[in-house]
Formats: sequence, structure tokens, C-alpha cells
Amino acid sequence: MGTIKVSRRKEIVHSFEKGLSRQKILVGEYSQAAFEACAMKPGALWAPPRYKVEEKNQIFLFTSGSGYITTPRRAFNINEVSVFVPEFDTEAFEIHVSADSPGDLEFIHIETLMSSYDITCMREARMSLPRFRGLSEGWTYEEEFKGPGTTSIMLLEHRNLGRLSMGATLGHGPSYVGQHIHNELEQWYHPLPGASFTYTANGEEIRLEAGDLSYTPHGFHHGSKAAEGEKFDYIWFELCENGYPGEIK
Repeated sequence: MGTIKVSRRKEIVHSFEKGLSRQKILVGEYSQAAFEACAMKPGALWAPPRYKVEEKNQIFLFTSGSGYITTPRRAFNINEVSVFVPEFDTEAFEIHVSADSPGDLEFIHIETLMSSYDITCMREARMSLPRFRGLSEGWTYEEEFKGPGTTSIMLLEHRNLGRLSMGATLGHGPSYVGQHIHNELEQWYHPLPGASFTYTANGEEIRLEAGDLSYTPHGFHHGSKAAEGEKFDYIWFELCENGYPGEIK
């Protein structure tokens, strides 16, 4: 078996019940995280399960379509690629798709087990929840191993949601993300609509297309390249398996 594990968008077959489809992907590839490719029809409403801080964290990554999220205090409009993190079981929340929406709302639902490190972080210092952030609201940063014309965006900051973080790399080919290594970070890539590029990890090279989801364990050199005419847009999601070195355990 290769280093890179991939769920292909073209292999997902949605089956709707009350306007909602939830299809498990990358099953069994990493024991501390579970992923679902989800879709909601126009007019649908879903109140997802809620978990105590000692149980699970969850993230909703919206990638296409439009809708909105309601909580007792606020509402958030989904009109671009967006991420939402609820406040565990403290607040109920619902995901809605307007009846006149021109298409389905599609998203990835991520659940991760809470470690003792996570639980301590959540209680002592963390980002304010719920967190909703659109791609246009993320802050940009620079990395020397990335090629010209790429934009790096942070959505969920490292060390501010326990072991979890999320961001994006955007751009057009020809360009690249040079080979680099994460000795403690499990990493997933999710190409956005219209994207296609080549991803390499541990010498293994694969093509990633819009809607795919790849997983690479920690400890392997990896990088990406986009040829002329290719769109170099993807979301990355990371989990620092044992917590960040030198911090609380």
C-alpha cells in the first residue's frame, strides 16, 4: 500500500434522506479522525449531533453551494468556502439550505477524538467558539518553499484549537509547493472546485482533483505542483498527534 490514502470524489454516491446525505470516506485510515462527504438539498435542515468537550471536536468545511447556520445567538451565511466549529454541546446549531438555492450545499464533516492535551487546551486557552470564517476572511502568510503566485491562508490557527488547524493554498500553475516535512502533523488535502494538481509524498506521485480527500501520515516529505492551466486551490487540515512540543500535555 502507498503512503498517500485518497477518497475520490467521483466514487462518492450520495443517498439522500430528508434532503441530507452523509457518506463516510477514508474509513479506517486514521483512528483519531472520521470524515464524511455531505450534501444537502434545497430546503433541507440538519441539526448535527453535539459532543461534550471530553468526547469529540468537530469541524464543518463548506466547499460549494450556499446556506446558513443558526445558533441561539447568531446566524452565519455560507456564501463562499467556509469553516465552522461549534461550541461542543454548549449551544445547539442547525445547518439550513434555502428552498430557492440553485444547487446542493456540499461540505466535509470532520470529527476528531479529544485527547488529554485537547481537553486541557479547551479549558485553559483556545479560540472563541463558535468559529465561522469564510476563505476571504482568513489571514495570509508566507512560506519560503512555496512557488510564485501562490497564496497561503489561515482559517483555524495552530495551537488555538488543541491539536487541530486548517488553512488553504490558492493559485494557478505553473507553480509548486516544495518538498517539506511535518514530523508531528497528520495532514489531509481537499482540492476545491475547479482544482487539479499533482501531489507527491514519500516519492509517491498522484493526481488530485476537485472533491478528492487525501491523507498523509506524519514524517514524510511531501509537496505539490500545478502545470500551466491548472488551478492550484486546496484546503489543508492538520492534527498534531501528540500535541505541540514544549506545551501542555
